[in-house]
Amino acid sequence: DAILDLPQPNSSEEGGEGEVEQELVLAIKRIRMKPKVKVNLRYPPSQNEPDSTIELYAGENLRLAMLVRGVKLNDPLAKRFDTKSGGNCGAGGLCRTCAVSVLRGKEVLNPQKISEKQMLEDNPRWRLSCKAFVGYGMQEGEITLQINPRQWGQDSEEWS
Repeated sequence: DAILDLPQPNSSEEGGEGEVEQELVLAIKRIRMKPKVKVNLRYPPSQNEPDSTIELYAGENLRLAMLVRGVKLNDPLAKRFDTKSGGNCGAGGLCRTCAVSVLRGKEVLNPQKISEKQMLEDNPRWRLSCKAFVGYGMQEGEITLQINPRQWGQDSEEWS
């Protein structure tokens, strides 16, 4: 539609009557598919949710991608890092309600920054999903996550 809407060349500019020769140059860049990351989600038994799998594209923020796909992340057992009270920080990286436990595939996530490492130093397998991006380095892969890891008992893989 955009090409059809281009104005016609003015024939008077070409020196008069007759047909005007037109040349159209179309440059096509190589199309590259974005790498995909398979994310296996395991829910705590108390949530009565079946385990599921979602597919994300490299570069997607883990928290936002899961929320858009209906994954319930806000852990009521979480305490904010700054005030030690409850409450959601809205992806500011302070409340820890979006923490997930990475059981497999941590190499497909971006590296943790210092502040996230400090906040989760007692749980080295955990990541704040608001600070995690999948497909680090444009790589494909597979990740297995425990959602709301505080709600899992000590017999889960998180504690092994």
